[in-house]
Amino acid sequence: MGMVGTYIAVENLLLSQIINGDKDILEIDPAQCQTLNVDKSWQAIQYLLCNDVDGGEPPMGYVVPIRDENELDCEFDFDAFYITAKQVKESSDYLNSLDDNTLMNMYDFELMEENKIYPLHGKENEAGIFYEYIYSYFSKIKNFFELTAEKGYAIIFYIM
Repeated sequence: MGMVGTYIAVENLLLSQIINGDKDILEIDPAQCQTLNVDKSWQAIQYLLCNDVDGGEPPMGYVVPIRDENELDCEFDFDAFYITAKQVKESSDYLNSLDDNTLMNMYDFELMEENKIYPLHGKENEAGIFYEYIYSYFSKIKNFFELTAEKGYAIIFYIM
């Protein structure tokens, strides 16, 4: 099964209520929100954009927002994180600035293997096939962020 990443687009008011503790993240009905499941690609995409497994400088560090300052208090097995509508817009602009050649030049399969980037750890993979896997989810994230930014929504990201 593995650790699967999910993005949820939420209105700013709902995010504020969750941050302030007025609402619990578990009260969000994913069926009522726009969501995006990125399977196990989340850490590889984080590493591709930031050359690190967590954190990363904005705006690329907001794409997979595993940052201490963006952590939500919740009861998930793994933490949940958020980015504000402003950060979504910054991230969307950054993602839209990356063309295929730029992204391919950022891709270093050997370094990902060496650093045991999830989901590569303990598996034999081929560089081209793994890039296609990452790129397919990168494209979905790019589109999701663009649509979310157009609505002026924030994003919550969690891994289960």
